[in-house]
Amino acid sequence: MNRDTHTVQVTREGGWWIIDAPSVDYRTQARTLAEVDEMARDLIAGALDVAPEAIALDVQIIKPEDVAELLDEAAGLDQEAANTQARAAFERRAAARALRDGHGLSAIDTARVLGVTRARVYQLLDEKASA
Repeated sequence: MNRDTHTVQVTREGGWWIIDAPSVDYRTQARTLAEVDEMARDLIAGALDVAPEAIALDVQIIKPEDVAELLDEAAGLDQEAANTQARAAFERRAAARALRDGHGLSAIDTARVLGVTRARVYQLLDEKASA
């Protein structure tokens, strides 16, 4: 069965989730997000005089502005953390190479200085793994 996809935008107002269906220019409401799909399908199906099963949904939950700001900040911090981890990994590899090449240490001694296993030293020194 081919199903037409309709976008619905869901926002929180008081104790209700407001469901806007722009394709049919109607609104409805639901008490919980779990009810949104059914309510939206019924609304659109009724407006178009088709079976609810013929409706596919693209549900877009519009977050409150304060929550969106907090999530944006969290995403920025996640990116910053990922960048910091990548830099730390680069510096660890550089330290392992410096101990081996600059100071002539063996893998066992390098491991001891870095506080890691000898296998980890080989991983740090593996140029293919760090590329």
